[in-house]
Amino acid sequence: MSKLKIWVVSILAVLILGGGGWTAYQAIAQKNSLNHSYAFAYKTKDRLNWFEISENKGKVTGHLNEKYIEEVRWHPNTYKKQFVVSGSSKENGYEFKITQGKDTSVYEVYFSGKDLSVKKQGEKNSTIYKAINEKKLEKYHKDIQKRYDYLLYTAEDRFYDSMRNFKEKVAKVYGFLYTAKDKQLFLQVKTMHMELGWTGSLLITTVPGEDCKPYKEMRLEVSGETDGRNFIMGHEPSIEDEIIKGSTDRDVKSIKLPFKMTGGTVELKAVTKKEYQKQANAFIKKAEEKKK
Repeated sequence: MSKLKIWVVSILAVLILGGGGWTAYQAIAQKNSLNHSYAFAYKTKDRLNWFEISENKGKVTGHLNEKYIEEVRWHPNTYKKQFVVSGSSKENGYEFKITQGKDTSVYEVYFSGKDLSVKKQGEKNSTIYKAINEKKLEKYHKDIQKRYDYLLYTAEDRFYDSMRNFKEKVAKVYGFLYTAKDKQLFLQVKTMHMELGWTGSLLITTVPGEDCKPYKEMRLEVSGETDGRNFIMGHEPSIEDEIIKGSTDRDVKSIKLPFKMTGGTVELKAVTKKEYQKQANAFIKKAEEKKK
């Protein structure tokens, strides 16, 4: 065999062996790629979740970490949690078991490129956790801290801006109405001050009335506080043991308040004067017809 032929055969052998070796390496790398990233993270504006996990002979161990910001009455707080992760590899992916206190949830996990696609068992949607290095994780932590600092330093301005906007929207609403088979509640907000709270009236119409009347009306003077999200209401005379704590949406389309007399929380929807008169008249007419 000539030297040229020997060289050609040698080169082909190296390429074949090398190609097979590279294919085998890729298969091994794919199988153990949980070990190839420092962490897998999912981040939003106010939340950071990240897996710190490893795989050894098909067994998965590690932790799922959470760091998030929540605001209570415009005061931000940062919370941190850590949960134990266990699991095992399966065909084309993994099964993760995440323990939170006494509860354990099962997740189906697959690789999406170099990232992880994580879906809770029984749910339709999955979440992509991006493969990141230590430097990137540190940046994510700094982003959450910057977000917290922003919320903290702007809390007062955002509160007053929101309250001004909220006050303007409430002023445009004639009232808030709830109608049931045997009762009707109508709340009107008359004054609202960002620091002193709000005042108004609550008209309660019930059927059947007393003294052979088809219906009975009771008007209460009400007042309370609001931060543009939550509504606190007190009233005279008292019909509840404590003040009523409810909530409203940002567009002030309704106010939700819990009443013992209704057996739960009711939603009083914003109405115009014309809408209120129409529904109030219809309620009274029905009560009168029932009494005949």
